[in-house]
Amino acid sequence: MYRSEKFNPSLFGRLFHLGGKLSLANRWLRLAEALPWGKLDEAYGRYFSAGYGRPAKDSRLVCGLLAVKQLKNISDEDAVLEFMESPYIQAFCGQEYFALENVVNPGMLSERRKRLGAEFLALLEGELAAALKANKDLKFHGVRPAIAGECFFCSLFDRVRSVFFK
Repeated sequence: MYRSEKFNPSLFGRLFHLGGKLSLANRWLRLAEALPWGKLDEAYGRYFSAGYGRPAKDSRLVCGLLAVKQLKNISDEDAVLEFMESPYIQAFCGQEYFALENVVNPGMLSERRKRLGAEFLALLEGELAAALKANKDLKFHGVRPAIAGECFFCSLFDRVRSVFFK
């Protein structure tokens, strides 16, 4: 089951109550403004049944973590660690307050990639590429160069599938 959550623009109001706040010039917050979260949420919701089962993790959290993984060229485990350590990445992933306990485990990202499939991952990568192209001043040094029109998640998915389905 999936229930779409409205994205709250408030950033960690209670955590930074002493006058400090997140810098809106941060690359993660600027990238968050450039991505079409509503479009991604709609596409994400199609992969879950309406009204049955346990509610799925929010699309912005999952898409955000997959984007962090790709942009930093890191593992699922490291993407979750980055999320837990950085208020900017938590804000990018749609969190309203700074999470102090585990919100997500790395295995969930692997499960979501399998469930969502190559089509959704290509959509996510395309939207990410479009946002970065439109905002050329956003620099993410861990990004792998694209391989002749092939998306990173699609090629990874194909490699994993080839191991299990020879």
